[in-house]
Amino acid sequence: MLKDIKKILGPAGLSDSEAGVFLATAQIGPETANKIANKAGQNRASVYDILRRLSHKGLIKQTTQRKIRQYEAVEPSIILRKLKEQKEEQIALFQQLQPELAAIYGDHYDQPSISFYEGLEGIKTILLDIFDTPNVTENIAYASADYLSAGFDKKFLEKYWQKRVALRIPARGIMPATSAAESLFTEEKNIKELRRVKFVPADKYKFTNEIDIYGDKIAIISLDKDNLYGVIIKSKSIADTQRNIYELLWSLL
Repeated sequence: MLKDIKKILGPAGLSDSEAGVFLATAQIGPETANKIANKAGQNRASVYDILRRLSHKGLIKQTTQRKIRQYEAVEPSIILRKLKEQKEEQIALFQQLQPELAAIYGDHYDQPSISFYEGLEGIKTILLDIFDTPNVTENIAYASADYLSAGFDKKFLEKYWQKRVALRIPARGIMPATSAAESLFTEEKNIKELRRVKFVPADKYKFTNEIDIYGDKIAIISLDKDNLYGVIIKSKSIADTQRNIYELLWSLL
């Protein structure tokens, strides 16, 4: 368990020795530096310096008992807050550096491309790509509720839909009118999740893939649970053409 906690403390900016001293303090504190050093298995001189650094980071509190200085770890809620603050700072820093990063990538980053993905994590990556694609105003799709549930678990789909709604990205879907589709994509749920659906006869049209068109990309996902794979085609001209074909079909339904 302590090893797992150490992994969490790493992103908070703690070295292995600092994490060891912090955990020792949390286990026996409030206590003197000497006893903390014994618990952590480190020499006292080093522990004094580490406790000072941890104090500066706001992770250790100093108290005095009978004129003896003691050290105590802060509450877990404070550590959680600091982790959140650091994450927000890292995201803000990355956003500031994005232009420089784009310059490093060069022009090839914007060139047409085809990416292939395999397995469950692969097709999840494809579905989540919409959130990393700039200038997406809508997601239009050919889908199958029956194959969708075979490829993705309900918890993942709910989180995906919630994030899409939070980002105010509306969706439209053309899909076979199976009982699964009609029970899953009800009018109430569709309104809540910024979705419009048009059904086609299930006895005439069977979709075994999902095709999503968004931004300058087309994602094609095979949802056969025994052979999950998919591709992302990045091309503005191809995406625009497929979008026009979709609009034509949508207008006819």
